[in-house]
Amino acid sequence: MTAPGPAPEDQPAAGDDLWRWQEASRLRREHPSWVIIWLGPAAEFRAYGRLPGARRDTALIASTPARLAALIGQAEQAARRATTNPKNPT
Repeated sequence: MTAPGPAPEDQPAAGDDLWRWQEASRLRREHPSWVIIWLGPAAEFRAYGRLPGARRDTALIASTPARLAALIGQAEQAARRATTNPKNPT
């Protein structure tokens, strides 16, 4: 088993879960309609939300809070497009 490489300069070392929990909390404040957690054993940020027009909840997974925020933005934008431009209006 090899040790992980050095952490990027803008993020703390891999063992700093406190920072990751704080980032999950910040993301929850920024995206209140989403359930956001840091899953330490898997080293993943996860977000769960129900988007307009979706039949099921949406689950997103990312290794960094910035990536998760980007995925949430993309999912919300796609949901807005889907509700304003339905493919099969009936």
